[in-house]
Amino acid sequence: MPDAPDLTPLEEEARDHAVRVLRPVFEGRRFLLAGGPVVALAKRAARLRDLGAAGCFLVGDGLGTGEADGPPADPFFVLEEGGGDIVAAMHAAERRLADPPAALRAAVDAWDPEGTALGLVAFTLGDVPAVAGRRRFANRPASWAALEDKTLVDAFLDAAGIPRPLSEVVAAEPGALRAASRRLDRGEGTVLAGDARDGIHGGAVGIRRVGPGEDGAAAAAFLASRCDRVRVTPFLEGIPCSIHGVVFPDGSSAVFRPVEMVVLRPPAGDRFLYAGAATWFDPPPADREHLRSAARRVAGALHRTLGFRGGFTVDGVLTAEGWLPTELNPRLGAGHSQLAAALPGLPFQDLALAAQEGVDLDYRPDLLEEAVVLAADRRRQGGTWTVLPGRRERTEVRALVEEAGAWRPAREGEAPSARVEIGPSPTGGFARITPGPGAVAAGPPLAPWAVRAWAAADALLGTGLGPLGSPRRVR
Repeated sequence: MPDAPDLTPLEEEARDHAVRVLRPVFEGRRFLLAGGPVVALAKRAARLRDLGAAGCFLVGDGLGTGEADGPPADPFFVLEEGGGDIVAAMHAAERRLADPPAALRAAVDAWDPEGTALGLVAFTLGDVPAVAGRRRFANRPASWAALEDKTLVDAFLDAAGIPRPLSEVVAAEPGALRAASRRLDRGEGTVLAGDARDGIHGGAVGIRRVGPGEDGAAAAAFLASRCDRVRVTPFLEGIPCSIHGVVFPDGSSAVFRPVEMVVLRPPAGDRFLYAGAATWFDPPPADREHLRSAARRVAGALHRTLGFRGGFTVDGVLTAEGWLPTELNPRLGAGHSQLAAALPGLPFQDLALAAQEGVDLDYRPDLLEEAVVLAADRRRQGGTWTVLPGRRERTEVRALVEEAGAWRPAREGEAPSARVEIGPSPTGGFARITPGPGAVAAGPPLAPWAVRAWAAADALLGTGLGPLGSPRRVR
């Protein structure tokens, strides 16, 4: 493999070792790739071919937003399925994977008449043990997925010895929610997170904020329509910040550096807008080490109690009192991708999925951890993204420049402050804004920049999100 620019010997060693141990796992095998748009799956297939995969069939939940390198090199099928929000769209696509339409089954059977291909999905919210009739590589047991229920996480954190916010789990009923909010409000309101009765949810879709003194009627009505129980916590001001790791089959683990979750705030209503992930933010050193220590305790507890293997993430908020966890995702998350992107050529996702499958390999977790942390500190990654109102039919890419507090389209040959991609998604529309080189400094959170960039995209490109605010840094 040719050396990527600017890799240290340690980074090269970690990359080359991962490729070497993974090649026998993927070489000569065929994979049915699903769990994302065709544009992203085509890039995933190219990486699998680098590991020796014999071929891929792509099952996309849409064509997706992003610039493709020409038509996909592999056969593909688009599930004509959508949803009112990104979580609903994911659940709909997962149901179609488990019970595929006749046209998809016929196309896959023609491509894989022997039935020897493996399904490969980076992560799912629901239970998807097979993809169009093919066994799923690295399937996630129900006992692991259950911990994504936001009303169950506190017991796990307590058992692992990790400090957390005060909370109560009450019935999804207006009176019970009002009473719990009054008890827990520390002056800035409360946050309500519903259970997983109707399926696991993420991306702040099943979470509502109740402001100080508000009755929370709209939040209560929404949550009552989709869950039985609700976790109530005080609203935590601060920077939403996650920590990520991987647990290996022997119980060893690798944990990485903190990742900012870009969570923005519309000025009215009870919603949060989950809008990306990034590694520019640097918590104080003591807090960074606290997050990493918490991740190690989570990794140990997951493996000890559930036999867990694979990627996981613990989300929380860096408050004035320190970092407090709010949820646990026992699967790969968006932050893993930003960490891995800092080390070009590292097959990080495939390594984590091989661990999740339980493949016995020389994973060298200490080497992986040291190299990924080094790379992620040296090469900051990430951006801001979200679904959009309205329907988009094709991808458009624009470059914008921020100059003296104002934004404008970039001129030809000019280095952009932001690259904006706008295009289709299963919900109708999607946009991603990526900072240009040097546009964002390491240290501060990305969220204030994201607010400015979305305002520019609204004004210049018609993204239509409306006014947004960002969390306050309080530590």
